[in-house]
Amino acid sequence: MNRDIDFKAVKVIKTDSLKKNGEQFALVALSARNIDAILALQDIIFDNLSEKQQSFILRKSREFFEGHLAAGNIVLGVVHNGQLVAQSVIVNPTENNPKTGMVDMALDVKLDKVTIIQGVAVHPDYRGNNLHLAMIGAWHDIAREQKRTHIIGEVAVDNHYSWSNALKEGRQIHSIGTDPSDGTQVYNMHAKLSAVDKNRLKEDFNKASAKNSVQCPHSDIEQQKKLLAEGYKGVSFDQASGMIEFKLPKARNKKPSSGGKHLP
Repeated sequence: MNRDIDFKAVKVIKTDSLKKNGEQFALVALSARNIDAILALQDIIFDNLSEKQQSFILRKSREFFEGHLAAGNIVLGVVHNGQLVAQSVIVNPTENNPKTGMVDMALDVKLDKVTIIQGVAVHPDYRGNNLHLAMIGAWHDIAREQKRTHIIGEVAVDNHYSWSNALKEGRQIHSIGTDPSDGTQVYNMHAKLSAVDKNRLKEDFNKASAKNSVQCPHSDIEQQKKLLAEGYKGVSFDQASGMIEFKLPKARNKKPSSGGKHLP
């Protein structure tokens, strides 16, 4: 499984230091010449997951990556000591290539204003270095450059690490869908990029989001579906209590469904 990266075949976006040992890594945009490394990393990550966790990742084929990159889409990679150690797939749909890969998500936004992140994956030896968040940050920067205003992603409901990171970065739980390929339930997560930027500047963002909200156990999917159907959006997660916080847009404040806890 060769994950060697030829830097002549990538575009370096930024360099930074690993949190655990301080060594330098490069965040890059990969090319079709890197597909062997992309597939090798995908296999390593998949093989190191439990059977249940393997449902978190939809393995993509060589043909997918060839078509994805040929259509002008992006694969972000993190390279350390010449090896690919993390990656994520960015889909930027157009009228000619309208597929988003999302499940059961209705969003009234023009295709050229939407950007979707998929397949965020980190080599097991490199977890705990915040590489997931580094790739999300690069994705946001690319979206700004391309004037794409809506950031979207799909995360397995059981993959609480990934969707809690998405909530921290400002995306909200927009709806819950079911992947028809294997029956996995997924959170469809969405935010306006302008709102993400604005909220990250507020030191009291997390406290402010608690006003007029409802808390629901992350295991209670049926209650979450009821709240989402009423217009609530999932905005934050408290790992200690296992509660997801749902909030109505300001214009739609009303009493929550029974079963949720209404906060003052």
